[in-house]
Amino acid sequence: MSWDLLILALIAVVVLFQLYNVLGRRVGFKAEDKAENKLGAPKGDEGEGPIGRPAQDRVVDRLRLPNLDALKAKDSNFNEVNFVEKSREAYEQIVLAFNRGEIDNLKERLSESVFDVFSKAVAARGEQKAVAVSFVDAPKADMDLIDLKDDRAQVRMRFLSELVYETRTASSEVGVPDEVHKQHRRTAEYWTFQKNLKSAANPWILVRVEAAKA
Repeated sequence: MSWDLLILALIAVVVLFQLYNVLGRRVGFKAEDKAENKLGAPKGDEGEGPIGRPAQDRVVDRLRLPNLDALKAKDSNFNEVNFVEKSREAYEQIVLAFNRGEIDNLKERLSESVFDVFSKAVAARGEQKAVAVSFVDAPKADMDLIDLKDDRAQVRMRFLSELVYETRTASSEVGVPDEVHKQHRRTAEYWTFQKNLKSAANPWILVRVEAAKA
């Protein structure tokens, strides 16, 4: 089975899992935490993002998110701008770790159901993984939906990204370097993060992944 088919199969399997009943634990990330300046860019003034991205990339459309104020009322630590940045960081880290097969490193970031699906996908893939995977640019992240039910909050993020997969074919001739193959792949996905609001200290964990329109 090809690498692309395995990725598509993973997305299809995840869509079939209804993962809305998983409560947050003391893992994942916290929306009030400031995003890491991992690109080394200066923070600048109020018009700059926490890692040097333009302000328009960080704007949250409050008109499309009628539950935003209700969420902030329930969770006084919630910061929508920081949430977008932290969820983007989580997306990048999880995607790269999954493609490297380092699934155990993701356990505390995922619900049990998502972790199980990811684990099965990695096992089915076997040794057929790219030697190197990288993002062409920082993924585009938009807050798409906020859902509140009792003490549970869910925030659905829409991520658009382009990845480069690098594979190598071993040469049969001594002294001849391996042949390098690079493949670009664009993705559009919804990732839903969930938090148990009984305690502000509870983090957000990934509970659902599904395909989105580009």
